[in-house]
Amino acid sequence: MLVSVSDDRTIRVWPLKEDSTGRIPNPCIIFGHTARVWDCQFVDEYLVSISEDLTCRVWKNGLLTGKDEENASDVDCLACWEGHVGKNVWSCAISPEHKMVATGGQDSGIRLWSLVSIKKNKIESEDDLACLALPPQFTDDYVRNFVLASDKKAIVATNNGHFLQFDASTEPGTWKSVHSDQDYRGYAMLQASSCGRLVVAGSMGGHLLMFNTDRSFEPVKVAVHQQKIFEMFIEASTDKNVFYIISHAYNGKVYMHRLNIRAPSEPTFETLYQLELPIERTTIVCTALTEQQGLLICGSRESALLIYRLPGLGNPSKEEIMPVIPLIQLRRTHGRQCVSSVVIKPKDLTDSSEDILFWTTGRDGGYIQYRLRNLLEKETIINTEETQLGIASRGDTITETKDLVLEKVYRNRVTKGWLEGAIFVDGQLLLLGFYRKRFFVYNEQKNFEMMSVACGGAHRRWQFITRDAKLNTATFAFIRKEVLYSYFRDGSSISGGFNESILLDNYHGRDVRAIRYMKLFPDSPAPEPLLFATGGEDTILRLQQYMPSSDSKFVTLATIRKHTSAIKSIEWSKGISTLLFTSGAHEELRCWKIEAKQATPPNSMIPLSVHCLEWATCPFTSETRIMDITVVLVDAARGLHLVGAVYSDSMIRIWLFNETTRKFSLVVDGTWHAKCILQIEHIIIPDEQGRDRLLFFTSATDGRVACWDISESLYDALNHVDLEVDPTKPAVKLTEPVFYYSAHMSGVNALQVTTYKDSKHLLFITGGEDNAVAAAVVNTCPFEAVGKPFIIPNGHASSVTGVNIIGKTVFTVSTDQRLNRWEIADHGKDGASLDMADAIYVDVPDPSAMDLVQYNGQIHIAVTGIGLESVKTTL
Repeated sequence: MLVSVSDDRTIRVWPLKEDSTGRIPNPCIIFGHTARVWDCQFVDEYLVSISEDLTCRVWKNGLLTGKDEENASDVDCLACWEGHVGKNVWSCAISPEHKMVATGGQDSGIRLWSLVSIKKNKIESEDDLACLALPPQFTDDYVRNFVLASDKKAIVATNNGHFLQFDASTEPGTWKSVHSDQDYRGYAMLQASSCGRLVVAGSMGGHLLMFNTDRSFEPVKVAVHQQKIFEMFIEASTDKNVFYIISHAYNGKVYMHRLNIRAPSEPTFETLYQLELPIERTTIVCTALTEQQGLLICGSRESALLIYRLPGLGNPSKEEIMPVIPLIQLRRTHGRQCVSSVVIKPKDLTDSSEDILFWTTGRDGGYIQYRLRNLLEKETIINTEETQLGIASRGDTITETKDLVLEKVYRNRVTKGWLEGAIFVDGQLLLLGFYRKRFFVYNEQKNFEMMSVACGGAHRRWQFITRDAKLNTATFAFIRKEVLYSYFRDGSSISGGFNESILLDNYHGRDVRAIRYMKLFPDSPAPEPLLFATGGEDTILRLQQYMPSSDSKFVTLATIRKHTSAIKSIEWSKGISTLLFTSGAHEELRCWKIEAKQATPPNSMIPLSVHCLEWATCPFTSETRIMDITVVLVDAARGLHLVGAVYSDSMIRIWLFNETTRKFSLVVDGTWHAKCILQIEHIIIPDEQGRDRLLFFTSATDGRVACWDISESLYDALNHVDLEVDPTKPAVKLTEPVFYYSAHMSGVNALQVTTYKDSKHLLFITGGEDNAVAAAVVNTCPFEAVGKPFIIPNGHASSVTGVNIIGKTVFTVSTDQRLNRWEIADHGKDGASLDMADAIYVDVPDPSAMDLVQYNGQIHIAVTGIGLESVKTTL
């Protein structure tokens, strides 16, 4: 056999032997990849392929299974591994014993995958599923409902009111009757506690039946509703003998109860709260409880998120049922789709924060991470103002009350199907869902599908339990046509396997266009951690920390994929909070709030804990690219920032960003350059009265550099015009620059401006498409050139892409992969010149961005393009 791959996205397996008729049979054509296929290898009965679509796929060999050209589309894809990011999985290798596959991607990552686990992770046949038929004495019964009490035990409610337990730990599995109640004939809702010690059944008549399969306490049956119970939830307590039960009846009544089984012969049951629902239709379908802080988080079928405070949750029994209303109410959190689960991240021993981190999943195929801050424990709040019923917040980032702050940390979509649940186990978030008649388990941290079971699609009743994040011991069960099916998995998923699927962490999958160092703790007595942000054509924003102790010398703290196009520029500013501004194609300009916490005490061996909150998005004015931005802090106390942006259609716009309102407002716009503008910079110098004089500088593909002095009109607009009334209407129009000159014969890709000698002189350093590096000195009072611009025609062998000035030293980088160091020489009235001082070759192909920072007495220079390289030097 011979296998070939092609740009047409197919894999073809060619037979090399003639058949009985003396002809070579047609090749087996395999479809499935969504972009060009780079390689395919034979591995026993499998084919392993890699592609530009970022996946490594495993297929059944079509020729070995008798497939031909006519039915090649039926060739089974047994695994689709999607751990790489950006674009292209370039290479793959198979271990000699054919147990593992290693893949390398354009994101510079190397990952390991298990071939041995395919049969266990991709369940294709019902032969791998156990059909749990009821015992012979229950021939008139069928399965009405079920719940998993553990990975080996299922509790079944039959149509005749019998409760049976199936135990898969024995061989063969055994059935036993655990309870029977005629009130549960034909209808029974079932839930089990996470520990498996409590099973709760809800009836058509509104009864709750609480029992244990091992009869460790006496069953309790209570009438709590007047109509049928169609949803129940069990929340654990810090006391192993106490359980909280939330029951939701058909008439809309929602109660929260407490069951105490400390005395097994006399368990106590009491109803604590009635959860009032909003005026808008709300059907609670999932809950999560933080007992210590007395907060209950609920998700609804109508995509609402409700947060209740439960006063006195830890107090003894109450004489009356206390009504509680939601303090926070969000609507359309997952569009119009159901919020299918809420999962709270457990606290670990190193986490001293009082914040609550939790995730929601939805039937829109996405998941959202939230952070809930409970202010009640930090300060005394009197007369807490509660959210009125029916009034819902639709804010996409932050929702506040007097004692709660809810922030959306991150949102992502992982499937075109439904996400129906999530589990947090072994420090990893596992997402559960259905897509194309399959149930899947997706690892959010490692970004790949861990298990897939052909089950016919989503089911009204299903459950999944696992003991560990590797799914070594796990159970998936569902009801189909009144029969219970289950998949029991016991043992290592990878025979002789490995502990970690990532050998080398990834960077960016495509060219990196922006890099910026950040200082988060300028007033801290501890050494400042070296933090930097990168963004590229793969639309990903990464926050990373320089860690000399790590293997790769840097670690990724956060990865955010919210841009829909390439990120072209990154800037940061510190006002009330630390803000990061990113911009790119399709006129995307976004603001992020950065929150970082050092280890206590500070430890250079431990990475920062970082949250990157999606804070605001600039309104659109046109469908053009933002080529570059620069940010000016105008008023730190009020949180006012000016963001200068230049566009591919030659427009210059200056936006005001207000931290307190989290809104962008257009202050200035206009055009002067006839071509695409490539760079924008700013500088603040004192005027004759000692006030701040704000200057902006732009460069374009016409080779010209322009200076704009609009300080008076700009400050006047900020002080006297309500810009947020019409945020896309400018208050000031740009007319002519105060100074301009021709710096290059073609586009000016790199521009840096600094004060020179004194505040009355500026030094311009530019790099262009013409391979030249140029220096110019300009007098600011009045604006006029000092001498002629000094130009080095062949400063590099190709286009200059980055310039940085520090002191009297200039660093430039080019696509010729050279990092040059120049010294500034002053020539008085004739301006200044640049003298070559040093040059090194960098290993990064196509360098497109550079930044530098002083750190521990040295200069750290980071060059990035297809990859990242950092060098250290001293002045």
